[in-house]
Amino acid sequence: MLQKLEQLKSIHIELTTRCNARCPMCVRNYRGHDYNSGYPTCELTLADIEKMFTAKVLSQLQGCTANFNGNVGDFSNARDGVEIVKFFIDHDIKVTINTNGSTRSTDWWSRLAMPGVSIGFALDGLADTHHLYRQDTDWQKIIDNASAYIAAGGHAVWRFVPFDHNRHQEQACKDLSRELKFKRFENIYDGRDRGPVYKRDGEFSHWLGPAEKSAPPIKDMLQSHVTWFRAETIDVPKDTADITYNCQHKRAQEIYIAADGTVYPCCYLGFYPGQMTHPGNEQLLPLVHENNALEYGLEHGMAWFDQVEATWAKSSIREGRLYQCVNSCGATK
Repeated sequence: MLQKLEQLKSIHIELTTRCNARCPMCVRNYRGHDYNSGYPTCELTLADIEKMFTAKVLSQLQGCTANFNGNVGDFSNARDGVEIVKFFIDHDIKVTINTNGSTRSTDWWSRLAMPGVSIGFALDGLADTHHLYRQDTDWQKIIDNASAYIAAGGHAVWRFVPFDHNRHQEQACKDLSRELKFKRFENIYDGRDRGPVYKRDGEFSHWLGPAEKSAPPIKDMLQSHVTWFRAETIDVPKDTADITYNCQHKRAQEIYIAADGTVYPCCYLGFYPGQMTHPGNEQLLPLVHENNALEYGLEHGMAWFDQVEATWAKSSIREGRLYQCVNSCGATK
């Protein structure tokens, strides 16, 4: 595992755990229902960033990219977002942002049009389909915000997640992205493409993917979710010794900084293990040591990373191989 700042090419940062959207299966809710799985409300300010990224640290990160993309929060909900982006650009660190783009004013988005910044806007279809997954976002507002950013000279990417309900619109979205002068169209996949979706009050809303005859009551869905999160053991098909890893952390030469200032090798390990009940977190917590960069500094917060790779030699998850590593980056030989 990478343990020195000069080894890094990318810093993945979640500025805030706040989000205006209600996407089905995000851990901040479940199937779109107004439900909290245990994530904390926290945010990094400009002062926090300046404390972590000292002149010495910045000198070791020349050529890096700061990537703002939250596990549970959206960049546009961060109070000091524009100022933090400017901080990195002023120190010759490029910035990429992924966002639902459905908050703030067009003027705010225009201010982000700085050389060295690229913003990916989540636009999963046209106005009549986008909201079926990106609940509580406004398609037209995203288009207006992205257009203002582009008009100010910004580099914009249209990020499209294909679902059964929007695949027929992919070409129309590509055509519109060119018309609006997006620099690129990306087809991405996040694995949340099937199952029942519920309203805030728990009433059934619609299906993602193939519709079944009836949707389970939200209380049953929540119970299955909670049971899985609190399972004492995990049985997965990859629970064998015959596993090889394509580790995102090592491949991208990237670390992840959560919105409370804690540092992890990657976003998969950074789901607030100290606060969120999850069997994978129970495995991870004994390995984590002094990893809050606001308290101990950024490089010191990386010192425990070697313990993660050491678990890969374990014969199974029950014996100590990290579930998140197997599930996210592991594959059978």
